[in-house]
Amino acid sequence: MSAPELAPLAEFVAGYTVDPEDAALASRLRSTVLDWGSAALAGTGHPLFSAYQSAFLSPAEQGPLRVIGTPGRHPLMAGAMTNAALSHLWEVDDAHRDATNHPGITVLPAVMALAEVHRLDPATVCAAIVAGYEAVIRVSAHLGAAHYAINHSTATAGSFGAAAAAARALGFTPEQTLSAFGHAGTQAAGLWALLDDNCTESKAFHAATAVRNGLQAAQLVQSGLPGAPRILEGPRGMRASWHLADTEAAWLTPNGTPLIHTVTIKGWPVCGQMHSALDCAADLAKRFPKDAAARGPVTVRLPDSALAIAGRTAPSTVAEAKFSTSFCIAATLCGKPPSLAGLTEALLADPEIHRRAEDVTLVADAAMTARFPKERPAEVCLETPSGPQSVSRSFRRGDPEAPWTDDAMTERTQDVLALTSWETRPEALIAWADALVALAPDWTADSLHDALHAAR
Repeated sequence: MSAPELAPLAEFVAGYTVDPEDAALASRLRSTVLDWGSAALAGTGHPLFSAYQSAFLSPAEQGPLRVIGTPGRHPLMAGAMTNAALSHLWEVDDAHRDATNHPGITVLPAVMALAEVHRLDPATVCAAIVAGYEAVIRVSAHLGAAHYAINHSTATAGSFGAAAAAARALGFTPEQTLSAFGHAGTQAAGLWALLDDNCTESKAFHAATAVRNGLQAAQLVQSGLPGAPRILEGPRGMRASWHLADTEAAWLTPNGTPLIHTVTIKGWPVCGQMHSALDCAADLAKRFPKDAAARGPVTVRLPDSALAIAGRTAPSTVAEAKFSTSFCIAATLCGKPPSLAGLTEALLADPEIHRRAEDVTLVADAAMTARFPKERPAEVCLETPSGPQSVSRSFRRGDPEAPWTDDAMTERTQDVLALTSWETRPEALIAWADALVALAPDWTADSLHDALHAAR
């Protein structure tokens, strides 16, 4: 019998180590950790913060883990789930083009929970992060567009990312890691029905379940319980369950540069499917005076997947606005862009933006659909008195083709932390990230909480 399809990935995860001389990886890890840490801290200022706290945490249950913005210590699973949900509330966490998911919110909460409980050294933490990213990206890209059309791959493939991160953090062998993948796959679930039924507030639950599934998978392995090694390709495995026939086997074999280098760090706090279009609209808003940009018909051409996920019209909540390309384009052209700190209730209530959104037409472009997900193409065309003016893009700000510099990530961190109503210390978060990627011997996972100082 041939080796399980996930065996090469399990080998990579179990054997991966960080080269302390790899400056490019250190910079990428710094951006990754700042992205997740700032998103998680900012989550304390989201209106849904208390709802997720009460859903996952019980005052009667104590444990070893600190939860961001919450006093005391909590059970490992519940605490990690809460930290995962917090980091997705503002939709400012990272994403991946080919995988069409959010890797950081499934990997970092699992790694940092285990790092805090087991006092892991920074080299192990960094290796676990890279290993987790490799798994979530590869499994998600392998499952492909047909899977993503129905399933939220942050939840499904994210379970593998969390399991891989936990396996590497705990020093699993390749055989144990493969078993953890089996346990993760049998739990993997997450459906886009929440968008169809206007339940976008519950989307962060998918990040939480992925982290729970990964940690549970690791615990099962530690208890000696085997997981199915052919969880993907078996006759009653995941692909058979989801009726997936057109998957790319090559995605499951690591090679060359770790895929963490191919992640996008977002420039807008909205669904990543509309980012290229927003970048185009921002260019048009700079090119034309507000009175010109805020008038006339607008046509936005996008891949059909963008319309399927971010094609909502007339949003009534901020959560819905994050999936409304027409609203966000209108806001940008009105000179009120939904920036990292700008997508607020006040923006949602602005009548000028809603009127302008009625002028925005979204078009599924077949040529752009063919380029997705390798590219994230978009074109925005504005009708002006002097004729149509358009801007097109193939990639988004923050894509691997246009990454953030270290200085820009520092500024971005400050912008994201402005989303919380709590008093934050950006310099503490930045120092925490810098110490981690420098493999400083005195770095600890729970010192992240020093970056959230006190309520305002």
